[in-house]
Amino acid sequence: MLLLTLHHYPQSPIAEKIRMVFGMMEQEWQSVQIPRIPPKPLLMPLTGGYRRTPVLQIGADIYCDSQSIARRLCNLQAGHRAYQPAEKGLEHIFGVFGETVLFNLTVRVILTSSMGVAPEEFIQDRASLYFEPGWTVDEMKNTLSSTLLQLQSTFDLINDHLLAHGPYMNGQRPSYADAVIQHCVWFLCERWDGGENLVKPFEAICRNRELITAIGHGSPTELSAEQALQIAKDHIPHSPKGIFFNYLGGLTQGQMISIRQHGTTSDPDVTGILRYLDNSTIAIDYEHPDIGLVAIHFPVLGYQISSL
Repeated sequence: MLLLTLHHYPQSPIAEKIRMVFGMMEQEWQSVQIPRIPPKPLLMPLTGGYRRTPVLQIGADIYCDSQSIARRLCNLQAGHRAYQPAEKGLEHIFGVFGETVLFNLTVRVILTSSMGVAPEEFIQDRASLYFEPGWTVDEMKNTLSSTLLQLQSTFDLINDHLLAHGPYMNGQRPSYADAVIQHCVWFLCERWDGGENLVKPFEAICRNRELITAIGHGSPTELSAEQALQIAKDHIPHSPKGIFFNYLGGLTQGQMISIRQHGTTSDPDVTGILRYLDNSTIAIDYEHPDIGLVAIHFPVLGYQISSL
């Protein structure tokens, strides 16, 4: 059986979310270290140009975006799952909330507070992903107090939910939804000197943090990027093919399409042949001369999908 392979770097908060889920699953996995900023020459053959972190590899099936990764982890026939299938709706509502509200506020605090401290190359790269076009340093610093207020308001909502339903987001069992919340807490507290003080008043979030931290990250082993490419080369995709719901947008299996994350101009289009589509997941077949055929999987929510 193929081990799960995560392409990531230690400082990545989104990768930390998936590492937390591996801990909940008591999962064995392979760890491939990738650069923090492009170019990423040993990752691009697997992802068709998708540059964000993390990426999950299972043989020649490649999963981009943490929502796509979480769905795949839920479908593993494992003793411990990322969440129970009956709870997938609520889990992914939490996931979308976490990525579109909580994480965006968190990353704005981190990047704005890092201006003049972190390498300029890194700030410019991440700002192109998360800030509006035409942003300025003065503008981001002037709006920091408003961003912090919104972040505290968001934590207040989460804390109320945990007080009523906790200690975990889904009650008595840790799940992906907890990782969605706690990777932002981890990011704030690891990368901003005001993080601990901001989180401290939210007692239920702090208790949840203690529980999730104690679970750990499962059982990783190191793997080189070259070895990961060879694994993809030695295998073929095993994910299903077809269109599996009453889709009205006109896409058909086998046609060439492009996929791009919404709200960014710095991410390249990923192009390939439509392999699979349902109401939450889309996959393309993509060929690269170094490794042959891979299937690249994305969530439907949050992505612009166009025919070519």
